[in-house]
Amino acid sequence: MTRPTEHAPTLRRRSLLLAGVAASAGAAPWVAAQAQAYPSRPITLIIPWPAGGSTDRHLRTLAELASKHLGQAITVENRPGAGGTLGPSTMAQTAKPDGYTIAQFPLGLLRMPHMQKTSWDPLNDFTYIIGVSGYTFGLTVKADSPYKTFKDYIEAARQRPGEINYGSTGTGSSPHLLMEELAGNAKVKLVHVPFKGNADLQAALLGGHVMAQSDASGWDKYV
Repeated sequence: MTRPTEHAPTLRRRSLLLAGVAASAGAAPWVAAQAQAYPSRPITLIIPWPAGGSTDRHLRTLAELASKHLGQAITVENRPGAGGTLGPSTMAQTAKPDGYTIAQFPLGLLRMPHMQKTSWDPLNDFTYIIGVSGYTFGLTVKADSPYKTFKDYIEAARQRPGEINYGSTGTGSSPHLLMEELAGNAKVKLVHVPFKGNADLQAALLGGHVMAQSDASGWDKYV
C-alpha cells in the first residue's frame, strides 16, 4: 500500500500507523504539526481493481480493522484499469501527499514504465507504507472444461495454435506475464484476453467467454 509523496522514500515504513505519523524529510513545519494529530479526518483507500475480487475483499477487511484502530473512517474507492495501475498513478499525480489518500501498489506499477512512457515514477512518486500480503497464482478452468490438467491445456494450444485463450487481470499484470512465460517455454501460442480485475474475469470464465483464467486467489471460493 502506498501514499503519494513529493520526496523519494528513504526507508520502508513498518506499519500503517507509523506511516501516518512520520513526516517526510524536509517537510514544512505545518506538515509535521498536522502529522502529529494524524488521522484527524477520514482516509481514502484506492483499490485499483473492481469490487468483489480477492484484493477488493482483502483490502476492505483491512480498511475495516484499521478504521477501528485509528478511530477514523476509511472510505474505499474502486478505480480499476490499466492492469491495476490507473488508480495508484492517478493518486500520485492528483492527491495531496498528506497521508489521507492511500492505495494498493501492484507490481505492474514497477513494470509499466519499462513497457511504455508514463507521466509518473513508481519510485519517486510514492511513499511505501507496508507490505500487506502475497498471493497464490493459478490457472483455472470451468468444471466441465475438456482440459483437466495443465498438460491438457498446453497440448490443445499446440494442436490448435492461436485458438486457445485465457483471461488475466490486465496487460502487464503478474498473471499475464506468468502465462506468457509459460507459453514461451512450452513453445505454444495462447490468446490473451485482458480484464480490469478478477471479479469480471471470474464472471467471464463462469459464463464461458474465456477458456481459462490466470489469476491470483480470486478463484478461491469456486475451487
